[in-house]
Amino acid sequence: MTDFKHFSLVAGGETVEDHQVPDGVVGPSVMSMKVWAETVEQAVDVLCEVGNQIGFKIDEQVEVHRTPAKQAVREEPFAYELRVIPCSPETLTSTVEREAETVRSE
Repeated sequence: MTDFKHFSLVAGGETVEDHQVPDGVVGPSVMSMKVWAETVEQAVDVLCEVGNQIGFKIDEQVEVHRTPAKQAVREEPFAYELRVIPCSPETLTSTVEREAETVRSE
């Protein structure tokens, strides 16, 4: 089995038209998720891939934190506990900071 590590990622961005986010709204948002991956780069790739699939465009630098896992590792990289939090343009940075604190302490 591959030597996976567990990460929590947070990114500021925008939920776009025709998104697949349940109860989501178009506009500024923060996306977070937990990811099992081999490297930080692979974890960010998973975040970007999921974002593209659901209609979330990353506009700000991605925060990556090593965190304890809530789900067991699998044989392939995967994401879970995806959250998309709508916010205003003025609160985007503070919402990223709050969500980063939340995922680090879960």
